[in-house]
Amino acid sequence: MVDVNVTPFEVEVRSRTGNLLRADVYLPSSGDGRYPIVLGASPYQKALRHLPPNPVFPFIEYGPIQLYLDNGYAYVAMDLPGTGRSEGTWDPVSRGEGEAIHDMIEHVAVQPWSTGSVGMIGMSHYCWSQWNAARTRPPHLKTIVAYDGATDMYRDWMYHGGIPIQGFLNTWLFGSVLYQHELRGIDFHVGDKHEYIYDVLSHPLDDEWQRRRSPFWELPSVDIPVFSIGVWGKAALHLRGNFYGFERVRGPKKLLVAHPSSFAEAQMYYFDEQFHRDELLPWYDHHLKGIENDVMKQPAARFYVNGENTYRSAASWPPPDATPTTFHLTGTHSDAVTSLNNGSLTEAEPDSEQDSTSWSYPDPQWMAGVTVFDKHGVPDHVARVNTFTSPPMDRDREFTGHGVLTLYASSDQTDIDVFVKVSLVSAEPDAGLPVKVSQGWLRASHRAENPELTSDMRPFHQHTSVEPLVPGEIYELRVELLPMSFLARAGDRIRLELTNQDSLITDAPMTHFYGTKVGTDTYHHDRGHPSTLRLHERPRT
Repeated sequence: MVDVNVTPFEVEVRSRTGNLLRADVYLPSSGDGRYPIVLGASPYQKALRHLPPNPVFPFIEYGPIQLYLDNGYAYVAMDLPGTGRSEGTWDPVSRGEGEAIHDMIEHVAVQPWSTGSVGMIGMSHYCWSQWNAARTRPPHLKTIVAYDGATDMYRDWMYHGGIPIQGFLNTWLFGSVLYQHELRGIDFHVGDKHEYIYDVLSHPLDDEWQRRRSPFWELPSVDIPVFSIGVWGKAALHLRGNFYGFERVRGPKKLLVAHPSSFAEAQMYYFDEQFHRDELLPWYDHHLKGIENDVMKQPAARFYVNGENTYRSAASWPPPDATPTTFHLTGTHSDAVTSLNNGSLTEAEPDSEQDSTSWSYPDPQWMAGVTVFDKHGVPDHVARVNTFTSPPMDRDREFTGHGVLTLYASSDQTDIDVFVKVSLVSAEPDAGLPVKVSQGWLRASHRAENPELTSDMRPFHQHTSVEPLVPGEIYELRVELLPMSFLARAGDRIRLELTNQDSLITDAPMTHFYGTKVGTDTYHHDRGHPSTLRLHERPRT
């Protein structure tokens, strides 16, 4: 059970749309005073706050309430419209939902127990609520600390590269929202919560419906202080949003990318009181209480370097000293792994006039997505995918920043799904499985880029129309890779994996709908079609 030493009381406010919104208020037990507020908003029912943070309760994301009470803050926990005890229609991360949070912020800010200074708190969906409310610019909202939360709902998690998410959408919607309401006697038809999955599937392009649910587009209007905290272990769900959120807001801002390497670790880290004392409390103290401390003297960007297992910092993201390094895909065998092709990555430009890799799908040996099992039942995640592996590094090399795969591809079908994974393969014999350090996805019919937002190292795809392929023609595809930071030590290798679906073991819960894909794709990597993996690299001293 979560230990909170005070009993909350409920407040109500009528929103601008006429819905009655409700929140629980926790006040410090030290006396009757006026306190700055940290406010969290989610569809996960404030009535469930007694549950402990645990991977079996992934929706417990509000952080250590008692710690904030002990440090002189009021904590407000809000049920979003159409969920818990709040009226209305559940419309996740819509602008209307942001406006409802706005109305609650302005209501609690003028209560006799409030100083009028409000910050927002919480991870994942609570973080979505922070980005969402901030774009509506409530006058009393002074800061947000956005831990582990997307900003572009279409690109960050609904449709990776135009490919629909399946695994997470189902487990999140049913496990964290719908069934939890049913358990408390609230029919999930109330608030039209059951309609959401149909809405998502009915909008496969980045249309107006999607735009209203993506704070990304309005973040340049946010001028309050923002502390964006990403987590490497939830890269496929939220990490891109934390980087873009940091980049696009225009007020005082800092970026931290923390070390937890899984969904479960990210949740438990957010309940680590020492983490809050070190990072979040000083930020709130400065921006909500006016306490002079050193939070704004911190470097603009701090990040955990995987493989080196230490934190480093930079004056911006990507770091100013990061420059692109190019690895070329070749058909030459690397002798590093058993896979469909066992290709190589090389820093030398291709000199072959013809060099390509063809493969057919679905592979008859696939068992758990792309994962296969040997006769002893041991899983192998790369035996039936395409790989391109570098030679052992001749020195320690740090890759920190963005990455892009430029892939020349053709198919006997009218579309290609490209699933990209970049892994660090340790030279240490007891190191275990390779560590995934980045990944990306692209449906070839969604290859058109937005010229205003795309860049050399970070393509930004339009996703506003579908352009089918002509079978047999070669197309240049640029796949955005998620931000990364890792140290490849001398002797380590970098491995690129290419396929068209997930491993249901290593990629869960962020798995995608496979559909009815049957065909043969070809990746071209010759002199006229130089397919490349480009990664930002920092000099090592």
